[in-house]
Amino acid sequence: MQRVLFAFLLLLHAASAHAQVDTTTSVAPDGAKIEPLVLWCRSGVGLGAVPCGGPANPLNVLASPFARAAKAFALPVSTTPQTYAIVQPAGTAAYRGLNPCPVDIVISSVAATAPVTTQPVVINGQTVPNVLQVTSPTGTVNQFEDTYFMARSGRVLASTANPMGGTTRYVSIMAVADPGATPCAFRLHYGGGS
Repeated sequence: MQRVLFAFLLLLHAASAHAQVDTTTSVAPDGAKIEPLVLWCRSGVGLGAVPCGGPANPLNVLASPFARAAKAFALPVSTTPQTYAIVQPAGTAAYRGLNPCPVDIVISSVAATAPVTTQPVVINGQTVPNVLQVTSPTGTVNQFEDTYFMARSGRVLASTANPMGGTTRYVSIMAVADPGATPCAFRLHYGGGS
């Protein structure tokens, strides 16, 4: 089984390496043109000058590995929606969420009303850097529609537009089940790549 998996991975790697540089148009037996498929793109332009989002790459698949722009934000979770204020690093187009918690969580950026009031976030007697808990009214996460992270999992997603504009982002988060007695914090990294 391991040999089969290894052979499959080698074929996949060879195919992707070829697709990265092959920008020629092929012709199907019925005479239709077949545009090249670019598996990887960087900064909006695919390798071989094939643009992301064009006919050769309609899904905007990114090539470069995720690179975080700053330290992670730690957002404590409970079954009651909590909203936190963070400053999203300028120019970041993606985020990586890591859920070390023993339960699934739901997260979303929300709008806040002005004036916004906040307080420091404390876990086990230590103040969490770069994160403030919002104590004034805000929108809240919707457990049925917003971004879902399975317990002890992570993934990279494109960063959506900030509902408030600017760099201050208000993030609402909740656990879908009781995380237990041990405080648990979702890790949020902003950066670029995939």
